[in-house]
Amino acid sequence: MSESVRRRGPRSDAQRNDEHILRTAARVLADDPHATIQRIADEAEVARMTIYRRYRNRDAIRRAIHDTAAIEAQRVISDARDRELDPRTALRELIIEMAAIIQRYPMLSVNTAWQPLPADTHRPSPPPAARRMHQAVFELVERGQAEGVLRSDLPPELLPQAIVGTLHIVTRFARSRRADPSELGVQVAELLLTGFSIR
Repeated sequence: MSESVRRRGPRSDAQRNDEHILRTAARVLADDPHATIQRIADEAEVARMTIYRRYRNRDAIRRAIHDTAAIEAQRVISDARDRELDPRTALRELIIEMAAIIQRYPMLSVNTAWQPLPADTHRPSPPPAARRMHQAVFELVERGQAEGVLRSDLPPELLPQAIVGTLHIVTRFARSRRADPSELGVQVAELLLTGFSIR
């Protein structure tokens, strides 16, 4: 076995462990925002010190969940750019993936740190990864308006807020009603983009 393969294995295991811990924490914190590190560790079936080696406290876990989710959404935007998708198609794929991300990290459905509210100086600013995602979505909307596929009579800031806000509400509804999560993103994309598109 080559040295590069030996080095790559542990990193992959660590990434899988991090992903497992964050997904478990997101589920636990969605149900109980004050859940202890010990409870998260128990649910993840890892030692408490395993979590503390990665995250100093519960707030650090929350930040990691938000950053991870925003990075995953940003990958969709980057992929859409690489494939030169038109803005409407790119936004549709992004909404569908954001719905899947919120289902992977349920804490996001009860937290508004993804919500872009640039004019509200009384709220803490979103994490850097979330801000980059907001900006990328905003630029997609502006491009869609410039190309005539999205309505220009609506402010470009409205759609990013509508996407996150609608996903928050609909995801909570879907969880309470045990609705089919695989259809959630498609339904929200159709709902929002029909209203924002040129007819």
